[in-house]
Parts: sequence; C-alpha cells; structure tokens
Amino acid sequence: MTSELTSRTAYAVAKARHRWVRRRSSDGPVVVFSMAKTGSSAVVAGLRDAGIDRPFHVHNLDPAFLAAEEAEYRWSGRPWRVWDAQRLHDRPPTPAAPWRVISMVRDPIAQTASAFFQPGLRRGYLEPGATVDDLNARFAGRLDHLPLTWFESHLDPALGIDVFASDFDPLQGYSIIETPGVRLLLLRSEDQAVAPKAIAELLGTEHPVEIPRVNVGSEKTYADAYASFLRALKPTAAQLDRAYSSRMVRHFYAPDEIAGFRSRWTGTHDKSAR
Repeated sequence: MTSELTSRTAYAVAKARHRWVRRRSSDGPVVVFSMAKTGSSAVVAGLRDAGIDRPFHVHNLDPAFLAAEEAEYRWSGRPWRVWDAQRLHDRPPTPAAPWRVISMVRDPIAQTASAFFQPGLRRGYLEPGATVDDLNARFAGRLDHLPLTWFESHLDPALGIDVFASDFDPLQGYSIIETPGVRLLLLRSEDQAVAPKAIAELLGTEHPVEIPRVNVGSEKTYADAYASFLRALKPTAAQLDRAYSSRMVRHFYAPDEIAGFRSRWTGTHDKSAR
C-alpha cells in the first residue's frame, strides 16, 4: 500500500511538473496530431531540430479515451503524450491562439502492420524464438479493423475540419486547410521528399524543415523479424478491397498509387517498409 501511494504521489508530481513546463506552449501551439505509425515521430524530431519549442505530439484528443489511456500508462513511465493531449483538449484552438497542425496518412495495411510491431517488445509477443507463424497468429484479424475512418472519428471532432470537403492533389503530395483557429497540413507518409517544403509552408518559414529518420521499423532491433513478417503477410482479397476502396485511400492517393499498394501485398512488388 505504501509503495502504491508513493508511486501515485510520484506520478502526480511528474504530471504537475510537466504541465508547468508546458504552461506557455499551448498558446498558438504546433501540434502533430496523427494516427500512429505514419511518420509522426520523425516530423516531431524535425520540428525540434528546426527550433520549434516543444511541439505537441498526440494521437487522440477524446477526453474519455485519454482517461482510459492515463490509467493504462500511469505506471509505464511514458504518460507525457496523454498529459499533452489533455492540455490541448482543455485549450482548444481559437483565432486568438490558433493551432498549426500536421496530420499524416499512410497505406493502411502498412500502417497496421507497423503499429502491431511497435509495442511488441513491451507487450511480450516479440520474445526471442517467436516465429513468423506465431506473429501471424497474433496479427490475425487486425486487417479487418483498419484505421480507415481516423479523420472522421478523431480529427473532425477535435478540430471541426472535414478533410474530405477539400481537394487533395496526389501529385503535390500535401495540402493545407485553413480555418479561423487552425492551419492544418495534410501530409502523406510516403512523400518524404515534399515534407520539408510542406512543413516550411505551414510554419511560414523560408527554410525547409528536414525530417530525420527516427522510429523506423526496418532499423529497430526487431528488423529481421519485421521483414520476415511483411514477406509472409498476405491480406485476403476482401481485406485488400476494403482498404483500397475506402474513402480515405481514394481521397489521398491516385489510382496508380493504389494499384502499387495492392501489388505490394499480392507479392508482385517489394514489401520492405519503414
């Protein structure tokens, strides 16, 4: 009981200290608000390298979800993203304190595979000796629950922006939507080459914001297992159709790009991924 009380006290102190450090950074903040495993960590690192003071990095701004997440992460040592999201939720964007937001999209099958591996060591299913068959068994069914409506279920409720109401040019690879309280950059994970220019345009700076390689699955300790898993991954025809006929994919990608995604998973294209 004493140990638990000490832990709760330490947690409360850490949260209060974090919020104190953040006390001024939510006035006109730069926010990377994106689904996981879309390259958002690299964008945050690039913003920091470019001199942006403490950019926010969040995946969800729903208060009920954040309360559940805080309970889960309370003892993990990694709760700061939840604290940041709570602070942003308490200080929504306004014309007087507008947000500059970066949100990213990625091939949904690649994103889901990457998101499966990211917590693997922490959750215990990438233990030594795990075979590709073991991993496929754990992964089974996840492709039936792809994050195809993230913009409708997460970004629109939080920011009041329907991204599908504005055109997106796949040849340009990014777009910026402006409202009185938000300047939103939509960027594709696959378009690393245009990211420096696109982010500079969002921030209003002359200098490109270079994006480093961070949090890359093919460079992590599980890289060999990840590569083997991707080679063995064979989505069903129904899963491919659901992913690549979705509103999200058709909005952000050209038909030839969607065909390339399909060929990757049907074995006619290199499956290597970040």
